[in-house]
Amino acid sequence: MFPRSLVFPALVVLGGLCAGVIGGSMAWLVHQIQHLATGLGLVSPIIVAGLGGVLAGLGWWWLRRQGPVRHVEEALLTDHQRLPLGRTTVDGLLQLLVVGSGASLGREQAPRQVAAAAIDALSARWHTSQEQRRRLIAAAAGAGLAAVYNVPLAGILFSIEVLPARRDWRTVVAAITMSIIATVTAWPIVGNQPIYQFPSPDFRLSTLAWVLLAIPLAVGAGRLFTAMIELAQRRSIQDPRWLPVTVGAATALVVAVSTALPGVTGNGEEILRGAFAPESALWVFGALLLAKPLLTAFSLGAGAVGGTMTPALAIGAALGAMAGLMLGIDPDLVAVFALIGAAGVLAVVQHAPIFAAIIAWELTGSPLWTLPLLLMVTGGAWLITKAIKARGEPS
Repeated sequence: MFPRSLVFPALVVLGGLCAGVIGGSMAWLVHQIQHLATGLGLVSPIIVAGLGGVLAGLGWWWLRRQGPVRHVEEALLTDHQRLPLGRTTVDGLLQLLVVGSGASLGREQAPRQVAAAAIDALSARWHTSQEQRRRLIAAAAGAGLAAVYNVPLAGILFSIEVLPARRDWRTVVAAITMSIIATVTAWPIVGNQPIYQFPSPDFRLSTLAWVLLAIPLAVGAGRLFTAMIELAQRRSIQDPRWLPVTVGAATALVVAVSTALPGVTGNGEEILRGAFAPESALWVFGALLLAKPLLTAFSLGAGAVGGTMTPALAIGAALGAMAGLMLGIDPDLVAVFALIGAAGVLAVVQHAPIFAAIIAWELTGSPLWTLPLLLMVTGGAWLITKAIKARGEPS
């Protein structure tokens, strides 16, 4: 019989392997869906996007008529809210389908929740305690994020800073171990280089000045985006029978807008790439700054499910790139402005300043001197947001 003292360490290792396979597989799958959606030259991309949205809506209609799909946070906050592996996996695959078809949402939520559901199923099979189960779920969710984007440090911080998990040394060790294993496991598919190419500019005082200006701008943009998300989710389609129509229409609309404004589809990856190698005009980033949050909220309101982390990064990057272009600075410094803006907005949306700074740094592999600036903007934006919320709460 397997020694009980080794069950938790074994599940940590196994959870890391599962998260790596899940994250790598989902990264590959969403790219295949995107390639298929854009590679059907004889059919209008808008029609293809609408069909993808209809299929995803049909899947969610089937799934939700049997009951709501639970989230990682629910499983962490209650002792008996399991994450059913089958239903959670189907929901994750539907997210990839709708994001790959063009909906303005991130793909990062799917690997997080499926990795968490997998370790939840294993913890039930091995009869772990509720405290161990919660540690494993939090670590696995972070590991899924680490795997899909090759961001092990951010995966660790997601587990212990973003999620409502108990922050003790066991959780930290589990998160570190799982994220490292998951990241390395996904390397054959995702690669071991940063997701985004980033220039190597030297430090200039103008970047420090931008940090000070970016803090209040990031607070404003982040709070507005958060309010839009919350409103869209509160008023989202409740009758599952309408989901094929609403999700299909929303996805088609996003792709229709992208014919005039490329970059609004999916998780905002094209906005980030464009901001880090700025060749677009100032008005383009201004239009993206308005369109991306609106289309993300519209996609959520239509009943689609997906991540809001990477859209938040894209919104902040558009804000920073627009500011840099307005000032007429060198393209390499425009990229730094965009990176600082991206981290600042994400800190407000996720309520996690260290996580926001680290994931922005890891995604780009930006020069080490940018890291203190990222921590300054995320810390400042988070503190101001926290102070505004405290003033708004009844005494």
